[in-house]
Amino acid sequence: MLYALLISFFFTQLAQATSLVNRYQYLSTGLLPEGVWTFGVSHGQSVGNGSSFSSGGQKISNQDFFSKDITYSNLLDEIKNPLEKDLARAAFDVYGKNNNENAGRVVNNVSVSQRSNAYFIGRGLSKKSNLFFIFPIVTIQTEFNSEFQHGSSLLALAEQLRSEGQYIEAHEIIAKSQDALRKRLDENGYRSRYPRELTTLANIHVNHRYAAVTQSSFQLSADSTLILPAGKRFDEDDFLYYKIREEQVSFRQNVTAMMNVTSEVSFLPSLYYQKRFPFEQSRRIPVNSASPLSEDIDKNTRIQYGDSFGGSMQLNYAPFDSYVFYLGQSYEQRLQDKYSGSRYSSERYDYLAQDTNQTLGIGYVGMAVNTIQYFLSNKFPAPLDVNLQYSFTNMGKNTFNNQAIAMNLMVFYK
Repeated sequence: MLYALLISFFFTQLAQATSLVNRYQYLSTGLLPEGVWTFGVSHGQSVGNGSSFSSGGQKISNQDFFSKDITYSNLLDEIKNPLEKDLARAAFDVYGKNNNENAGRVVNNVSVSQRSNAYFIGRGLSKKSNLFFIFPIVTIQTEFNSEFQHGSSLLALAEQLRSEGQYIEAHEIIAKSQDALRKRLDENGYRSRYPRELTTLANIHVNHRYAAVTQSSFQLSADSTLILPAGKRFDEDDFLYYKIREEQVSFRQNVTAMMNVTSEVSFLPSLYYQKRFPFEQSRRIPVNSASPLSEDIDKNTRIQYGDSFGGSMQLNYAPFDSYVFYLGQSYEQRLQDKYSGSRYSSERYDYLAQDTNQTLGIGYVGMAVNTIQYFLSNKFPAPLDVNLQYSFTNMGKNTFNNQAIAMNLMVFYK
């Protein structure tokens, strides 16, 4: 399709620039002609976000995905006063409560929706290269509430204390777990309020495309993208830490081929790798694997977000010069984050990295319409390229399971 462009990098989802998420996908090897400018916007909206993919790849509810079972050992970790901790440990031993025994479950109900607008400008530098600047702006809407559900063992302990006349102790066990999240946030110095809606720039992308092969039946292009950190910066006192910023310059390399099977049908495979580099930032270091909340801060935590890589396949059907119908499938992996520091034990830094490795498969269908031929024949007022798409997640690990709709509009000028 004339002037078609690869623009899947124009915006990302949820919340998280560093995370794998359902987002706009479209493969092309096309180039802008030399001296031609394009301006445009891509709009994306997530739809239906009631479930997630677990670390084992199963589809589960968001409540199950974000909730955790709590042991008596975890309860001891949350007691700050050394004397109170020793007394509690002794009491658990007296009443036969094993450290690994279930004491209850922290139930977190989370709902996250996202919409994005990516604004971009591009120019054909030569017959074989283009340059683009992309400015993605994301809006994230979050609803979150948390409660502690007492396990039968903990309730039995409270009842046993009452039967022995220890009413104050029994009351303390139950009362301290009510509104436990709010209390813990206040105790550890967090900002307990979080933005229910947040709009921010999500990094700046500088993309260069080079047409390596331009034969009539086969084309091959290479996209090199420099991602510059920009937008809202969160710190260690924020309760919900959205990974929107890359925090450090990263580099992404795409290679896309287009093979024309017939005059109307073409097949496009694509591969990419994104390299991320380490940086230092202040982070709270968890005490155990059950809870990320902590009062312990390492101002010089060394962090490296995991590299990501993947591939896509797309089938195009173009019955007319101005229309393309397409369907595709992508598969991506993101390696686990790495955290280290010298202030606390290495095991505690490892808690920050748990479940940060991801996989994600996305299926998508769409239609692209180009009006340039109509514009040249005075049948349409402007040279435009419009792309409408529906995408859905069909496999994954440690990520949301949802659908998305997207629209991309481009205007050309010389």
